[in-house]
Amino acid sequence: MSSFFYSIQVDEDDLITNIFWTDSKMVSDYALFGDVICFDTTYRKLDDGRPFGLIVGVNNHKKTIVFGAALLYDETTESFAWLFRTFLTVMSGKHPHTILTDEDAAMAKAIRSVLPHSHHRLCVWHMNQNAIKHLGGVVTDYKKFNADFRHCIYDIEEEDEFISAWNEMLDKYGLRDNAWLQRLFEKREHWALVYGRNTFSAHMSSTQRSESMNNELKRYISSKYDMLTFFEHFERLVADKRFDEVRCDFKATQSTPKLKAESYMLRQASTTYTPPIFKMFQEQVLRTLNYDTFLCDDSDTEEKVYKVKFHGTERDHVVKFFQKKKRSIAVARSLNLLEFFALIP
Repeated sequence: MSSFFYSIQVDEDDLITNIFWTDSKMVSDYALFGDVICFDTTYRKLDDGRPFGLIVGVNNHKKTIVFGAALLYDETTESFAWLFRTFLTVMSGKHPHTILTDEDAAMAKAIRSVLPHSHHRLCVWHMNQNAIKHLGGVVTDYKKFNADFRHCIYDIEEEDEFISAWNEMLDKYGLRDNAWLQRLFEKREHWALVYGRNTFSAHMSSTQRSESMNNELKRYISSKYDMLTFFEHFERLVADKRFDEVRCDFKATQSTPKLKAESYMLRQASTTYTPPIFKMFQEQVLRTLNYDTFLCDDSDTEEKVYKVKFHGTERDHVVKFFQKKKRSIAVARSLNLLEFFALIP
């Protein structure tokens, strides 16, 4: 049985305020997969309305895994700060590279204080929901506005282009003086993907995994449960998720992914990666075949300059290739690593 870790915070009257718990399997999972975590407190436990929060991530099967859980007294900066400090203590001080949360000012303040080395990204799904709430009755054609809004979030690759598109959107829909959009723009570095292209996020741009776990909780837990029964049923959920992970591990050993092209790199990856990860890898490798590469300047034997663009598009990217003492260092802007592999001569 897994060892169980917990921490309880009490107030001046020795009454329980905040509770955090995890176990040895969650700790070892975090050591392996804790580069990106999601956290939200949208699930409310029992009739007292106390927020229940899950700290989750994604494993090598692209499945959601739980790193810890908390039952908080309230959603203040102090409670969140206590939780994050406790979490770091249990996890041997390892800071996540990226943390995804909803748009909560108290939580953001706690993250700045306790997790200064982590990149804080805001959940874009929550942003879209908030946009409907704040702008649904303000914008005449909300469907068209939402398309332009999502374009600003997901599609733009350069900061200047993002700012220009944002201003055009404000003018187009008469939203120059909208206070909610003004506050959102001030936090743009936490949600616009143009600012997060170089931040590892494990293919996550929202707290949807936490939301999904919250929905699963409803199948295991009733608001009528007392605290002890609540914990017992939560453990059932965790046990079922782990059984699913074991099944995925077994399935990975019993199958060989189908190669879409004969390639030594793909064949090697197919024996190393789990099927879901290999599928992502293969798609990226095949995507590199659709890039046109142009050598711009090879006069310098130590540095070569390329222009790269996806076939049939106008946007290009400048890539510089440096070669020193038989070691190659690639510097590419707006390209992922796999897309750059095709450039190496």
